[in-house]
Amino acid sequence: MARARLSGRVSRSLPRVLPAPRVLALLGLAALVALALAVSPGDVLGRVRGLVASPWFPLVLVALYAVRPFLAWPITVLSALVGYRYGVLVGVPVALCGAVATSLLPYYAARALPEWPLLARLRGGSARYFERAGGVRGVAAARLVPTPAEAVSGAAGAGGVSAPAFVLGTLVGELPWTVAAVALGAGLDRFAVSAVHVDPVLVAGIVAVGVLALVGPAYAWWRER
Repeated sequence: MARARLSGRVSRSLPRVLPAPRVLALLGLAALVALALAVSPGDVLGRVRGLVASPWFPLVLVALYAVRPFLAWPITVLSALVGYRYGVLVGVPVALCGAVATSLLPYYAARALPEWPLLARLRGGSARYFERAGGVRGVAAARLVPTPAEAVSGAAGAGGVSAPAFVLGTLVGELPWTVAAVALGAGLDRFAVSAVHVDPVLVAGIVAVGVLALVGPAYAWWRER
């Protein structure tokens, strides 16, 4: 009986610690952030440039699309690399497939996240947005506006957007960015990440389309208030 009381006092006096899964998740997130800051696309793709004419390049490209979400690289950089290697006609469908494939990992990761209080709030906000905008339109509009790719994918996964709607929305939203990046890469004499930048006028036009796509849902939400 005395031992039970003593153990109860000790347990109450000890500080609360995070459960092991949460600690591991936080450590993993910190490691990914550090890796993304340490590894720049310019360094990696500068070395890959010598493999563009190699028969192994398709495998290298698949590997780059697979690791891209962990490094938070813009999808347009890899789209430009695809255009540099394959040209516009072949490069656009290849880059679109790559854009969808590289977005599925954070999408499914967000769907598998635990129900922590903070994450529950994020899920709720994402669900409300996609409920108003619709799955396809909500994803497409977010892609048209230059939002970080992982943020869009994670929000779609957390917000309950179905996989077919996510894929279709990603294809629609990434299409203009992909065409512009592939055409840019196809016109380069020597590939360099520093040369990958979309014309500001075109950027403004794409963003305007994304904003216009949400005018209807925004107006309906405003009228219901």
